[in-house]
Amino acid sequence: MTHPNVLIIKSDQHNARCLGVNGHRQVRTPHIDALARRGVNFTRAFVQNPICTPSRMCYLTGQYVHNHGIYGLSGNERVPDGLPSLFSTFKAAGYRTGIVGHVHVAGAWLQPHCDQYRDLHDEARPGDTPYDRYLAAKGLRHLRDDESYQGRSQILDACPSELAFEDTNEGYCLQSFYDFLEGVAGGQPFLFQLDPLHPHQDYIPAREFWAWYDDVELELPPSADEDLSAKPPHQQQMIARHHGYDWVFEPRTYQAGRLRKLQGYYGCISQVDHMVGLALQRLEQRGQADNTIVVYCSDHGDFALEHGFLEKAPGISYDAITRVPFIWSWPSGGIAENLTVGELVESVDLFPTICALAGVGAPDTVDGHDLVALLRGGGGAVREFAVTECPLSRTIRTKEWKLCHRPRGAFGGVDDAGELYHVADDPWEMDNRYADPRYRETREQLRRALFDWIQLTTRYGNTWPHQPPGADGKTTLAGLRTLLDREQVYYL
Repeated sequence: MTHPNVLIIKSDQHNARCLGVNGHRQVRTPHIDALARRGVNFTRAFVQNPICTPSRMCYLTGQYVHNHGIYGLSGNERVPDGLPSLFSTFKAAGYRTGIVGHVHVAGAWLQPHCDQYRDLHDEARPGDTPYDRYLAAKGLRHLRDDESYQGRSQILDACPSELAFEDTNEGYCLQSFYDFLEGVAGGQPFLFQLDPLHPHQDYIPAREFWAWYDDVELELPPSADEDLSAKPPHQQQMIARHHGYDWVFEPRTYQAGRLRKLQGYYGCISQVDHMVGLALQRLEQRGQADNTIVVYCSDHGDFALEHGFLEKAPGISYDAITRVPFIWSWPSGGIAENLTVGELVESVDLFPTICALAGVGAPDTVDGHDLVALLRGGGGAVREFAVTECPLSRTIRTKEWKLCHRPRGAFGGVDDAGELYHVADDPWEMDNRYADPRYRETREQLRRALFDWIQLTTRYGNTWPHQPPGADGKTTLAGLRTLLDREQVYYL
């Protein structure tokens, strides 16, 4: 069997609504839209965590957060010993592997399995990353704008960059991909991941992409000025902080600043889209496009002014953050063309699906589902709901409803700060029905489904009678069911 190449393009903080192919009327994404027309666009794809590192770990391990255990936001958490990654699996299968960009997971775990590893925000080498050295060699280090601006880290304001596209975060990632391709031996398959930081803040795109929106009267989402009095207190507190934000540019008001942010956000999306187009063009030039699986996705979304919020927090309640682009293409591999799929899928599904398409065995540590049948235009639902989890909150999302559960007392004096949305009728999630007695049965059914899911998906570190663990040292549900057949008294 000739193994296909794999190119994963994982942007950071891309709201799934903000794509032309998903119906957005203003943002310009011609290349990602074209990719969707050549393949499959999943419109109900959800991530397992609303912040960077835990979400990226779910993609890379195929595991739910409560199994890999990393909830923190950095790249220094200790990964469970021996836990396989997508890269270690494909490296062992003979692939040339590489990653560049905002890697944002523990390098000591991932780097040994990458032939090219370039982390633009390496916490072990702040200020001395490959991208820093690239800019310094061109006398441009002082213009780096993807991590701070005028001494302020990750501003919520926006402006055009002083860097040309080729020297931006995306331009450097693209050149690294070109370098990687030059090192691929004839006939050897590759797996490469492009991880640009944008459209995450700083919202500072190259001037050409900022200018695309200069003369556009930007439209705010319907929920931009909603009353949050029926929402949890931390959301109201965040809006107060945004209204009091110390804006960088004039006019320094919330009303003007939020429109600048939106222009910068759309400009950054278009900049990522331009990178996508050039990467796919290079594959065409090398004759590798037909036999390359291409996936475009994101680690989480951005509010883009939904509910009045400026970036990604507090995001576990809302589709703006938990729903992401999930677009697949493989011209010679039997993936359908110009197909939109509305079934619920999750980020943990990426790992096993790529393995199945490529003919590479997935490790038994993976929790996700194989989506090949959906990609080929057949198959039904692979799950009834999707779950996103944080340490003190979990959201369960069906096609019709969404419940965000928080434990009683999570907000001190507030007894019960949950959220319930009928997303089928309320797609902007403005009407919180959690406390409405008419929906008590729906709320409790979703809560029961969520609690059942936690028990049925958890990998247990120790059981009695002893059940041999899998490769990650944990006992799976299948193993526990074997025990149930044999020793029901202990488990029922």
